Amino acid sequence: MQRFEFRLERVLKVKKQREWLAELAQKQARAALDAARADVAALNERIAHNAAAFASRLGSSEDAAAWLSRWQQSARLADLMDGLEAKANGAAVQYEEASAKRTAIATEVEALLFLRRQQWQEHRLLVQRAQQDQLDEVGMRRWRAGRQDSAQTT
Repeated sequence: MQRFEFRLERVLKVKKQREWLAELAQKQARAALDAARADVAALNERIAHNAAAFASRLGSSEDAAAWLSRWQQSARLADLMDGLEAKANGAAVQYEEASAKRTAIATEVEALLFLRRQQWQEHRLLVQRAQQDQLDEVGMRRWRAGRQDSAQTT
């Protein structure tokens, strides 16, 4: 009997490689998202620290230039926060896209693996039937030979 051969084995191999690459892209996108969120969190801490320092100086007799400088720094931090949040949102979109792509490829791989298992089971049944046919043939030959031997001795 022929050995088992899955006709789509090369396709399955390519799809598995693509799945691995999609998983890698997803991990990279997740790392970028985590880094962007960490940047936003760090900037939030910096803004909170500056706000606390700003609040502690309320009512003090600082000159207008110092207040203007603190206000400009707060405005720069707000702009920086907007940019970091936009970067984090973009990273989240890229992560979602990478996840969707990986899911689609994983589904294709699972479908091919399912087909492969089905074909393997069919192949195994054919092999078992062929073996049973051979055993039946051997048994029938022995039975006939035994009948002929008993007919000749009688």
